[in-house]
Amino acid sequence: MYKKSNNSQVDRLNDVALAVAKRDDSGFWVLSTGQQCYVALAASRSDLLAEMGYTVPEALARLDPGWIELLISSWEHAGNPAKYV
Repeated sequence: MYKKSNNSQVDRLNDVALAVAKRDDSGFWVLSTGQQCYVALAASRSDLLAEMGYTVPEALARLDPGWIELLISSWEHAGNPAKYV
């Protein structure tokens, strides 16, 4: 499981990432482009990045440095979210 942050928006995006990792994309396409990049990266869904026309480096470049830090701190020890029960 991802590590909760003190940022409710990040925690909401992490919840979306959990669903997206399990192939429930219903909450994905309504997000802003930056939020989509964050969620696709967190969910390890490079297929979604490709569908958006982004590579991993391009998606990372869309994120502010603070959001990259939150992505790493939330998910660095979480394992593959698609395998969560």
